[in-house]
Amino acid sequence: MTKKEHLLTIIEPIPGGDTTLDLAHETVARGGTVTVVVFLTDRVERDIRHYAETAGISVREAEAITVRRLRTQCQDRIGDVQLDITRRGSVSSDVVQYITADTTAVAIPASLVSDKLVERIATYSGRPVIVAPYRVPELAA
Repeated sequence: MTKKEHLLTIIEPIPGGDTTLDLAHETVARGGTVTVVVFLTDRVERDIRHYAETAGISVREAEAITVRRLRTQCQDRIGDVQLDITRRGSVSSDVVQYITADTTAVAIPASLVSDKLVERIATYSGRPVIVAPYRVPELAA
């Protein structure tokens, strides 16, 4: 019996940091399952603080709004999935804590890739790691 496909999908909520959701959508369309892990990196937290300041709300409220939007975005693109939020420590160690026996591959956005990160995750997990490139903005005609 073949193992059901399960993609660990990493996103960073910045422009271009969610391209792994396209891979997650394809996985679900093929009958597989996905887990989505959102990395709140330093740059994301700066964006949340800026949003809070400009909107005149607390950082906690701004973060809650951001998380709700992410949940909606994920549901719209791939359906009801497990969504975990993590603050960035070491991306490689944070990612591997979400790899389970069911995980068949890991998708990570190019925005989070650093020197040797893909190799470390692949070596530790024994799973293929897919780097999702930035989306090239479409030019107006």
